[in-house]
Order: sequence, then C-alpha cells, then structure tokens
Amino acid sequence: MTPSAFTMAFQPIVDVNDGWRPFAYEALLRGTNGEAAGAILAGIPTDDVLAFDAACRRKALELARFLGLRTRLSINVTAEAVGNYRHGLHATLRAARELGFPSAQLVFEITEQAPIADVQKLARWMAAARNRGVIVALDDFGSGHANIETLLKLRPHIVKLDMELIRGVDEDRSRQALIKGVASACEGFGSLVIAEGVETEREFRKLHELGIGLMQGFFIARPAISSLPETFSPLSAAARSRMTKSDVRPHGRTLGRALHG
Repeated sequence: MTPSAFTMAFQPIVDVNDGWRPFAYEALLRGTNGEAAGAILAGIPTDDVLAFDAACRRKALELARFLGLRTRLSINVTAEAVGNYRHGLHATLRAARELGFPSAQLVFEITEQAPIADVQKLARWMAAARNRGVIVALDDFGSGHANIETLLKLRPHIVKLDMELIRGVDEDRSRQALIKGVASACEGFGSLVIAEGVETEREFRKLHELGIGLMQGFFIARPAISSLPETFSPLSAAARSRMTKSDVRPHGRTLGRALHG
C-alpha cells in the first residue's frame, strides 16, 4: 500500500452549546475511491503498520494545511506507536513543523487496538507530550481495551465515548447512567468528554440532557473526503426553539481548564 493509494476524510466535532462551532475536525482514513479504513488497513503488512500509521498522520496534516483548517485537527495514533521515535508522536510533531502546522492545534487520539503492554510507559510518553502543549485524547472509551483502569492511569485531556455506548442511549437507562457517571468522573479530574457516533436526534437530545456538549457523528455531519464539511444544526426550527438557554448544560470544563487545571 503506497501513500498515493489512500486519502483522509474529515468529520467535525462540534460544541453544540456554542452554536455548533467546530471544536475540531477528525481525520479518518479512506481509500482514494472512498473505500473504508478497514479495507485499506487489511492490505498493510504487519511490519509496515507503524510506518503507515505515521504516513496517515502526515497526510492528514498536509490536507488540513491545504484546506486552510483554522481549528484543531484530531488525528489517530495507536498506543503502540506513541513512543516510537521514527513513527510516533515525535515524527508527527516534526512533520507539523516542516509543514508549518501549529502543534497547538493538534489533538492526538490514542487508539488501543491491542492490550497496552506497559501502561506506565505510555503514561510517561503522554505526560511528555502534554508538557509540549499537545492535546491528548483517549479514543473509543467503553469498548475493547479503553477501560476505567486505562483512563485513571493516563488522565487524558479528552475522553471520547465509543459509539457502542451511544447507540440507543435515548432508550437505555443503563447506558444513560454509565455515561452520566463517566462524564461526572472526567469533570472531576479535568477531562473533556466527546460523544462519537451520534446518529439520531433522540440520541443527541438525551446526550445533551446528560450534559454532553461535544459531539460527533452522522447526525452532526458525515465525513467528507479532502474537504471540511460545513457545521450547522440539523434540528428543525421548531426543535431549536424548544431548546431554550435553560436547557443548555455545560459540557464540563473548558479546554483551557482541562489543559491547565
């Protein structure tokens, strides 16, 4: 798989409590003909995974700069790659400098495709990244290996709730209780919470009631290849009118407070 055989799609993460202002755009791997990420990754030899991981992040930086992105760029990095000098965070920060992309606009979403062999080592790398002003997010929380233990040890700036937690949340009190508890805990130690995979108005409304203000998903906007989708409320005028200011709840701490305590 060569770098020319893939591209990136961009999907906004919006702050629904601030006029649906884009909080960040996540870069998502796609084939040049729109193929899903899984189809692309299936063709990558195991020995080339870390190098390809870094190539995806560089491609995201190149496209974001070309498109004139003015807000944050959220890019994925595997937990295994974080501390790799050739292909990890250092490589992406070097690429950002070369391309003139401000590192302060970067959000690194740590993905756990396998159990983390040394959580303490990863925590040290993440602490070093934070000291350089990098924003760190824990992706897919509530699914697979992204669990409470990982959250407590890594203490990321941002926690992204996995779409499996979000699906059907409007009808499932157990999911509601879990999300409310996670959001409360994250606010307690200074992390922001993002709900990803929001697909319906009912899910959106319930998450909003639970105090989640940062959201991502098809209900907000679909990913767009090599472009930045517009962000605007898909709610009807009648629905927006029912959402008075008294309904708006804070989404926890602001990013500035999450970064600086």
